[in-house]
Amino acid sequence: MKHLKFILVLFALVMVLVAPTMAQDLEPVTITYWTDPALAKPITLPEFTELAAFETWQAEQFMEMYPHVTIEVRGLDWPDLSTVVPTALAAGDPPDILKDYLGRTSGYGNQEVTVDLFTLLPQEEIDDLLPSLVDLYTIDGKLHAMPTYFWNHAMIVNKALFDEAGLGDMIPTDDRDWTMDEFHAALAAIKAADIGVDAPFTLQVASEQGDYNFHQFIWGAGGEVWNADCTPGFDNPNTLVGLEFVNTLYQEGLINPDATTASQADHDNNFFTGRSAVIGGGMGVLNNTIGNAVKNGETTVDIDPVVVTYPHAEGEVPGLGVGPSGFVVFDKGRSDYEMEWVTNFLLYLNSTEAEITYTQNNAQFPARISAGVPLEDDANYALTLELIQERGTENLGLACPGFGEVRVAQPPHWQAMFLGQETPEEALAALSAEAEFILDQ
Repeated sequence: MKHLKFILVLFALVMVLVAPTMAQDLEPVTITYWTDPALAKPITLPEFTELAAFETWQAEQFMEMYPHVTIEVRGLDWPDLSTVVPTALAAGDPPDILKDYLGRTSGYGNQEVTVDLFTLLPQEEIDDLLPSLVDLYTIDGKLHAMPTYFWNHAMIVNKALFDEAGLGDMIPTDDRDWTMDEFHAALAAIKAADIGVDAPFTLQVASEQGDYNFHQFIWGAGGEVWNADCTPGFDNPNTLVGLEFVNTLYQEGLINPDATTASQADHDNNFFTGRSAVIGGGMGVLNNTIGNAVKNGETTVDIDPVVVTYPHAEGEVPGLGVGPSGFVVFDKGRSDYEMEWVTNFLLYLNSTEAEITYTQNNAQFPARISAGVPLEDDANYALTLELIQERGTENLGLACPGFGEVRVAQPPHWQAMFLGQETPEEALAALSAEAEFILDQ
């Protein structure tokens, strides 16, 4: 037995001495990694204060484990992501791995310049990703990128105002779910209470940036903006139902009358001053926009924010709107050996532990099931993640060709509808024609 122990200790010592040599004997490989600025100043890691400093530290940890690998990291600001990456692609010199928003990476998937990760990732890695996100990232049957985290979109209700009006029981604080009729009744009631809430739901359709607040009503009615096959859903009968519902709210004065011209600052200020009691938004709006406004004394009414899902028609249970980011691997014709190490680095970047770190620092939600609830002490965060896992996500069209152009085409028609220049039917017919023209180009 003593001889066996001696042999095992000797074997362990030999492996410690040999392992670095084995790594050194491997053929060197260089991997380029470009990243967005989402973690330029991580909240819980104050030592990282510059663009790509955190990601460079990650790369250094990987290179320490695998000395034959060289990682070249480059950070890109938000405006650069839509120009620098396409330029690099045109020059035939993109990075091996890019982290960016689905609304941009889907374009690369549609151009067929990315590696199909279904052929690269072990099945157990794919099985650990939320199925709804895998669906969003699948283009023409190929997984064009690996999702890592996502923001959500829901409603935030200032329950303090409803309580002040004696209407607190109209807010679904139990299951956070309400029908369109219940939502309509709640808005009408708080306006009639005459406590200064003259525009109960604040909305802006002056630009496409307000579309997440708008589309939720369409999904709630069972309609679609984008179908699963990436054709526009403006001709869906239920899309018209959702649009008519929003128009009714506006015509009845339950939406701010300046929605057609309001800026995002105007939109937020309505909520801060109690002119509105309901606003669209996710954890970033709840914890950052509203939280900072309260902390900085920018609010003039008591605020008790409650997360509630957008209303839906009877019998419809829509998913939540989400905007995910992920890791693209560009197809550069690299050898199997090189791709093995690109894959190893990708899985390191998007491990369960890494996703927990990312989401603890940007208040987003992890794509991996195994990541659990990174901000479990935040009740709204935990609840929202539970709702997303339970209900799934809606198709924002982020992976569809022509997404950006069709997105920009919509606000003028919502404006025209509110101003009585187009009926809901006319607005959708015009959008269908415009979308068809865009997609034919």
